[in-house]
Amino acid sequence: LVDTTAPSAPSITSVTDNVGSITGALTTGGRTDDTDLTVKVSLTGTNAVAGDTIQLYNSTTALGSAYTLLAADITNGFANVQTGTLTDATTYTINAKVIDIAGNASAASSNFTTTVDTTAPTVSTVAITSATGAQNSTLNAGDVVSATVTMSESVTVTGTPQLTLNIGGVNRIASYSSGSGTSALVFRSEEHTSELQSQSTISYA
Repeated sequence: LVDTTAPSAPSITSVTDNVGSITGALTTGGRTDDTDLTVKVSLTGTNAVAGDTIQLYNSTTALGSAYTLLAADITNGFANVQTGTLTDATTYTINAKVIDIAGNASAASSNFTTTVDTTAPTVSTVAITSATGAQNSTLNAGDVVSATVTMSESVTVTGTPQLTLNIGGVNRIASYSSGSGTSALVFRSEEHTSELQSQSTISYA
């Protein structure tokens, strides 16, 4: 029997991160610390049968090993396929194809893009960037000091991080104000009366 008819294209319905403190379904264009993602591939409308395979790709380069479809996958209408080991600091454009027993490959699914990031961000610099209300180098009650923490990469802030600012020998607590999703986080501290030194030291907690 000659078979030259390829299956129809599958679709990627989800890509899941199963590693670290933040897990679950990813959003295309986002980041992940999981180096072996689980890709849920829908078989709806593909005409795939048990024994056909699913191959994942990074654009046009094969990812991991081909997955052979089981009868249960056909019944369920989807298959979960692992990407195989992914490389840190690399952006992947993931798609999937169904390949039948005769070797006919479907068109690729739509792309799902994610960047692998397994390196924790670090603090590059911490600096006082403004002292609202200060007059003659003196901070009065109600004045606000802002400090900017520059990170090595964009970060998402959760919880309520704080900085300890040592201003003129007096420790002040500065609470997170803004910057989530960027590499520059701003912390603000409302002051009581104290001297603002021109060369203040800053520590962070």
